[in-house]
Amino acid sequence: MSLRLKMIREQRIGVFLLVGAIFLLEVFIHREHFFPESVSEKELSSHLIKELSFPDPQEEKHNGNRLQPFDPNNYTQENWEKIGFSKKQASVILKYKTLLGGKFLSKEQIKSCFVISEKKYNELSSFLLLPEKDPQQQAVFTPSDKKYSLKNFNPNTYTLKNWMDIGFSEKQAEVILKYKNMIGGMFTSKEQIKKCFVISEKKYTELAPFIQLPEKEVSQQTPNNKTASVPVEKKELNSASFNDILSVIGDASIAKKVLGFRKGLGGFVSKDQLKDVYDITPEMVVRISEAFSLDTSKVRKINLSRATEEELQSQIYLRRYKDKIIGAQKAGKDPITVIPKSDPKYDFILLYLE
Repeated sequence: MSLRLKMIREQRIGVFLLVGAIFLLEVFIHREHFFPESVSEKELSSHLIKELSFPDPQEEKHNGNRLQPFDPNNYTQENWEKIGFSKKQASVILKYKTLLGGKFLSKEQIKSCFVISEKKYNELSSFLLLPEKDPQQQAVFTPSDKKYSLKNFNPNTYTLKNWMDIGFSEKQAEVILKYKNMIGGMFTSKEQIKKCFVISEKKYTELAPFIQLPEKEVSQQTPNNKTASVPVEKKELNSASFNDILSVIGDASIAKKVLGFRKGLGGFVSKDQLKDVYDITPEMVVRISEAFSLDTSKVRKINLSRATEEELQSQIYLRRYKDKIIGAQKAGKDPITVIPKSDPKYDFILLYLE
């Protein structure tokens, strides 16, 4: 009885094995039907090589100091520092981007940032995922467009309207004024004017004969090493005394107001801020701008995330937002978000923040 049962089990196993073998044979014969998307080993290898050889250019990662293509608009403070800029330089680049409207549109704009040296720009240029020039920039300044006459002028006294009167659009005029702020609040040579990216080479050639500035920074000596007249070294505006300013403008009341305004700001970041001194005249602004240099390295900076009520109250631009900034701190929010970009002093405010 047990022998008979054993035979039945063996028969069952044999049947199962036979059915399995038939199934596998069918699958092999009709494999194209079961696996229509299969690829050959050669094709798969080729695909992998292609994926590994051409990484996504939008992945802004650097292997050590090795650069890869990147979009500077996505770069943070840390990213800029990783590719060789100091903390201060990285901060200036981000503020410069904000002054341009919050976005770099061309390599030309990157090149115009004064903390990026020509050598550093040449190193980065081929990796920047931007066009050489802004494709949206209008092709202006053709002879047929000219509807104005030029005369000698000092670009340091030019307002938005003045720049528009000599052929620039409102947006271009705004950029020129912001650019002047970025280089210290004053043009000191024609060379600086030429470097402003919204002033084309053709436009600069048209303006150059009328610009009342030296071609380049005044040097201490002439090329043949003969002693040239050495200009008196300018005093620095953020450390100038009452008597220093009084000797330039001859008005004690305004001199006191300039010092008071400087104290309330924590130091000037641009000579354009002189225009906001109460009762000062345009002539006085020009005199002070031409008589003093400007060093912004000692300007009092404020960290909005840690600022106290006293610190905020002491800063002219920030005191009006004191309560909102403190509220944002307590709520764990970024305090900069409570300052509206529509504030006419917004660009200046950014230069006072750590």
